[in-house]
Amino acid sequence: MQRLNRLEPLLLITLALLVMASSAIAHPHVWVDLRVKPIMNEQGQLLGLQQAWRFDPFYSLVLIEELERGGPKNELETRYDQLAVEIVNNLNNVHFFTQGFFSQEQANSSVQASWGKVIDYTLLRIGQRIEIKFFLPLNQPPLLAITPFSYQIYDPTYYIEMLHALEAGLNSTALIQGCTAQLKTPTPSADLIEKALSLDKTETADDPQLGLYFAERVTLECLN
Repeated sequence: MQRLNRLEPLLLITLALLVMASSAIAHPHVWVDLRVKPIMNEQGQLLGLQQAWRFDPFYSLVLIEELERGGPKNELETRYDQLAVEIVNNLNNVHFFTQGFFSQEQANSSVQASWGKVIDYTLLRIGQRIEIKFFLPLNQPPLLAITPFSYQIYDPTYYIEMLHALEAGLNSTALIQGCTAQLKTPTPSADLIEKALSLDKTETADDPQLGLYFAERVTLECLN
């Protein structure tokens, strides 16, 4: 119980930044480099997305310092595990900010995907940065040869900017032959950029989906 009390300030800081309940604040103040690996089976079904979120150096430093001050050095690994549990328990409620869509080409429309709970995860320090890795499963894995699939990962408030890393941000090595992954970068208008940059940490965006306009979109499909 004493260890948990020491960790409480860190958890409050983390949850304030990472959980949807923080939607009263917008615009990017935390940056996340995404590394995403779509996972398929031999039958051509997309099972889910293996993701790694690497936080920016400044935010990572805050977490590292709080973790190191949270108790004895020999219990540091336990504190990392405790923080990982708290993050996963809360971000499961918002599907780790991941939106998925099944394409319906004949109807020229899309249907939103349903995600399962993350149960496979780890939190670790890489150099001077903190990274959380996890597997986000689909409840209804699609056959990509029949149903193309796309996803976007973004914080609706745009408090956190989430973009695929420039190097190895999108890993297609687990796709079977004939399947591709294409990343489309966002093209927000000058007005949206100005609006986002004008907001400080205490201000609220008029649009509750501001982050959507700054989100990348990845499309996965296979040849018939």
